[in-house]
Amino acid sequence: MELITSAANRYVKLARSLKERSWREKRGLYLIEGIHLLEEARQAGIPLEVVLYSPQILAAPRGEQLVAGLQEAGYRCLAVTEELMQAISTTVTPPGVVAIAPFQASSLTRLLSRPSPLLMVAAGLQDPGNLGTIWRTALGAGATGLILTRGSVDPFNPKVVRAAMGATFKLPVVSGVEPATLVRELEACGIKLVVADVGAPLVFWQADLRPPLALAVGSENHGPGRELLAAATARVGIPMVGPVESLNAAVAAALLLYEALRQRQDFCR
Repeated sequence: MELITSAANRYVKLARSLKERSWREKRGLYLIEGIHLLEEARQAGIPLEVVLYSPQILAAPRGEQLVAGLQEAGYRCLAVTEELMQAISTTVTPPGVVAIAPFQASSLTRLLSRPSPLLMVAAGLQDPGNLGTIWRTALGAGATGLILTRGSVDPFNPKVVRAAMGATFKLPVVSGVEPATLVRELEACGIKLVVADVGAPLVFWQADLRPPLALAVGSENHGPGRELLAAATARVGIPMVGPVESLNAAVAAALLLYEALRQRQDFCR
């Protein structure tokens, strides 16, 4: 086993550059870190440019099985020193294995043209943990796509990828969408837009959340934005019994998504 020891190695330099959004967008590549996420990526058939691993990971059966399986599948797997793994990783405790993968390309047109679309819209959401949680929840609730409006956090931010727990590989995403463009395209496709809005008179379970549907939540600081609110088929609120002004965006999204799932299942019976 050849061990890479130089920070000047081209794959090490590439991996380190992908910590920054500008380089991810320039190269169309992002990082997948850790055994679990790489197992999920392999299961989903995600192509990998290169896999960098620390030899220590081979001491664990699961790590050895992962690296051996990736090598057998024809992926380029390169061993690096612990110091280089520390420099590559975006976590305080490096997971021992990091892969570089290309963005999974999708488009707004493709998402809107899916049969019975249930779309989750994150409007200007900037917290990576919230977005990753929403992505994971949307997949679990049977959503068909995730749409991020302009100003949202990069969906391939390492913190988003970790929080999504594999949803990155299974639920298509489109980012940087202008709200006006989204509104126009939703209307053209006959897709309802239901927007979570603090103080809205309609409680979310009173709204028709059956597909075709786009559910929108905004950031806790700025909300979903005037354009989406003005174009909404319905604005829905979440009742607060205790002295709380609003809920975390990921929690709000989960409530809407699972109410949509409940209504869809009732409708299909």
